[in-house]
Amino acid sequence: MSRAIKVGEPDWKPLEGVLSRELCEEFMFMGAISGIVLYKHRDTRRYLNIEAVTGRFFQYINGDYIEINREQAIEYVYGPRQI
Repeated sequence: MSRAIKVGEPDWKPLEGVLSRELCEEFMFMGAISGIVLYKHRDTRRYLNIEAVTGRFFQYINGDYIEINREQAIEYVYGPRQI
Protein backbone atom coordinates (compact mmCIF):
# COMPACT_ATOMS: atom_id res chain seq x y z
CA MET A 1 0.00 0.00 0.00
CA SER A 2 1.38 3.37 -0.99
CA ARG A 3 1.10 6.16 1.54
CA ALA A 4 1.67 9.76 0.55
CA ILE A 5 2.95 12.50 2.81
CA LYS A 6 0.41 15.29 3.01
CA VAL A 7 1.82 18.77 3.26
CA GLY A 8 -0.44 21.58 4.33
CA GLU A 9 -0.80 24.01 7.17
CA PRO A 10 1.90 23.21 9.77
CA ASP A 11 0.70 21.44 12.91
CA TRP A 12 3.06 22.38 15.74
CA LYS A 13 0.95 21.11 18.66
CA PRO A 14 2.43 17.60 18.84
CA LEU A 15 5.97 19.00 18.86
CA GLU A 16 5.11 21.72 21.38
CA GLY A 17 3.77 19.01 23.68
CA VAL A 18 7.22 17.39 23.75
CA LEU A 19 9.80 20.19 23.54
CA SER A 20 10.24 23.72 24.80
CA ARG A 21 9.42 26.61 22.45
CA GLU A 22 13.13 27.28 21.97
CA LEU A 23 13.82 23.69 20.92
CA CYS A 24 10.76 23.65 18.65
CA GLU A 25 12.37 26.46 16.67
CA GLU A 26 15.08 24.00 15.60
CA PHE A 27 12.57 21.98 13.56
CA MET A 28 10.87 22.25 10.19
CA PHE A 29 7.37 20.92 9.58
CA MET A 30 7.60 18.37 6.78
CA GLY A 31 4.02 17.07 6.57
CA ALA A 32 1.95 14.20 7.93
CA ILE A 33 1.26 10.61 6.99
CA SER A 34 -1.39 8.36 8.53
CA GLY A 35 -1.78 10.72 11.50
CA ILE A 36 1.97 10.92 12.16
CA VAL A 37 3.34 14.45 11.97
CA LEU A 38 6.88 14.70 10.60
CA TYR A 39 9.37 17.26 11.88
CA LYS A 40 12.96 17.55 10.61
CA HIS A 41 15.72 18.97 12.80
CA ARG A 42 17.55 21.74 10.95
CA ASP A 43 21.05 20.71 12.11
CA THR A 44 21.00 16.92 12.49
CA ARG A 45 18.55 16.49 9.55
CA ARG A 46 16.87 13.70 11.49
CA TYR A 47 13.15 13.36 11.94
CA LEU A 48 11.04 13.49 15.06
CA ASN A 49 7.77 11.77 14.12
CA ILE A 50 4.86 12.21 16.51
CA GLU A 51 1.35 10.79 16.20
CA ALA A 52 -0.92 13.83 16.44
CA VAL A 53 -3.71 12.35 18.57
CA THR A 54 -1.85 10.05 20.96
CA GLY A 55 1.59 11.70 21.12
CA ARG A 56 3.31 8.39 20.41
CA PHE A 57 6.69 8.46 18.65
CA PHE A 58 7.72 6.69 15.45
CA GLN A 59 10.89 6.15 13.47
CA TYR A 60 10.95 5.39 9.76
CA ILE A 61 12.77 2.08 9.40
CA ASN A 62 12.95 -0.11 6.30
CA GLY A 63 9.98 1.57 4.62
CA ASP A 64 7.63 1.65 7.60
CA TYR A 65 6.94 3.73 10.68
CA ILE A 66 7.86 1.74 13.79
CA GLU A 67 6.75 2.88 17.25
CA ILE A 68 9.56 3.83 19.62
CA ASN A 69 9.54 5.47 23.04
CA ARG A 70 10.17 9.15 23.76
CA GLU A 71 13.75 8.63 24.91
CA GLN A 72 14.63 6.71 21.76
CA ALA A 73 13.06 9.40 19.58
CA ILE A 74 14.90 12.25 21.30
CA GLU A 75 18.21 10.38 21.23
CA TYR A 76 17.76 9.58 17.54
CA VAL A 77 17.32 13.27 16.71
CA TYR A 78 19.88 14.79 19.07
CA GLY A 79 22.29 11.96 19.85
CA PRO A 80 23.20 11.26 23.47
CA ARG A 81 23.05 14.94 24.54
CA GLN A 82 20.51 15.79 27.20
CA ILE A 83 17.76 18.28 26.47
